[in-house]
Amino acid sequence: MNLKIKPNNNSTNSLHYLRMNAELSGRVVLITGASAARRAEKLQKLKSQILEKYPNTQIHTCEVDVRNKQAINDAIANLPQELKDIDVLVNNAGLAIGFEALEDQTQEGIQTVLETNVNGLIYVTQAVLPRMKERNCGDIIMMGSISGKQSHGYGNSIYSASKFAVEGITDSLRKELIKTKIRVLLIRPGSVNTEFTLNRSRGNQEFFKIYYSGYEPLNAKDIAECIIFGASRPANVVISELTVLPNAQADVSLIHRDTDLNFMNALSEQYKK
Repeated sequence: MNLKIKPNNNSTNSLHYLRMNAELSGRVVLITGASAARRAEKLQKLKSQILEKYPNTQIHTCEVDVRNKQAINDAIANLPQELKDIDVLVNNAGLAIGFEALEDQTQEGIQTVLETNVNGLIYVTQAVLPRMKERNCGDIIMMGSISGKQSHGYGNSIYSASKFAVEGITDSLRKELIKTKIRVLLIRPGSVNTEFTLNRSRGNQEFFKIYYSGYEPLNAKDIAECIIFGASRPANVVISELTVLPNAQADVSLIHRDTDLNFMNALSEQYKK
């Protein structure tokens, strides 16, 4: 299997545990990411770990800001020849900044979230899609969120708006490509224990602990397995939408916790510290 890990500034969150799967053997997978948790050295470490276990895997990594359309186009154009025909695109780049109310959101923060989560997804898809259409095959997997269907209302306005946009883009793209053999899939994770939330809280470890307290969230491997499942279905089978929640979660704000903690109040007070 050829795995091409192609993050932007730093990371892949839900794909940290993406494993080599026999059903994807021989396919080229392009993965984007945007979480500040991933540094170039971490990518190299991940690359080494994968190659140690799967020595026949070919991996190409590079740091590109997905908000920069020209940089994306150049990165795709300069891929090694054997990796130019991308079979699976995983649009995983996404981030959130803080939990401030809408009136307190900064212009820089708003632009960073929207340009990464929306523009970046569009730019990478635009760069990859023409060759997929020429070959009349490929999978485009959009990493959405349950926040793209419902917002919990606590400082989630901009992030939620970006994920609502991903829903609309995915639905429209699927209809645009209906005459092709290209599949468009949307995955909506619920609560997943990754560094995404730590980065969102600007490194607040106590906040991070509270956020996942009293229940068992999903982990990155759970989402990676959903991606592999969708991409490895027979050509005529499309997992068009998949919402994935931990057992204790019913929607974006309703999570059963084995504590007496008023989560939203505790969250608010902790985040103000």
